[in-house]
Amino acid sequence: MPRVTTRIRVPFADVDSSQRIHFTAMFRYFEIAEHALMRSLGFPYATTLQESAFPRVHLACDFHAAITYDMLLDVEASVDRVGSSSWTIAYTVRRAPDDTAALPGAAAGAVVASGRMTIVAMNPTTERSQPIPDDLRRALTRD
Repeated sequence: MPRVTTRIRVPFADVDSSQRIHFTAMFRYFEIAEHALMRSLGFPYATTLQESAFPRVHLACDFHAAITYDMLLDVEASVDRVGSSSWTIAYTVRRAPDDTAALPGAAAGAVVASGRMTIVAMNPTTERSQPIPDDLRRALTRD
């Protein structure tokens, strides 16, 4: 199944007073990786698939180690499941192997978070689910 990895450095605005990541920031990182995945498939949301809406219906995230300010992360997004009207993306977040800064938290290369996001193809007029468009389905299921 398709996958991409996006590199993100944790900015100061995404941490709390302990300089650890605020949990909501990880969902934005997931979305950044999702958009990179869709662009890699030839379906950038900004310019394609305008006849459908794609609400997220399930989000989950597990934190496995501390993620701190200025840490360099590799966020991998991979298509995990494709159904008739929805698909799920799995995320694995690692401290970048070449992040050698003396920062607190996980060792370089360690998995620091993981998660999943389920997206539904929806008719924006009826607000009902609809089948995933055939060309998108082919892209989501290619090896």
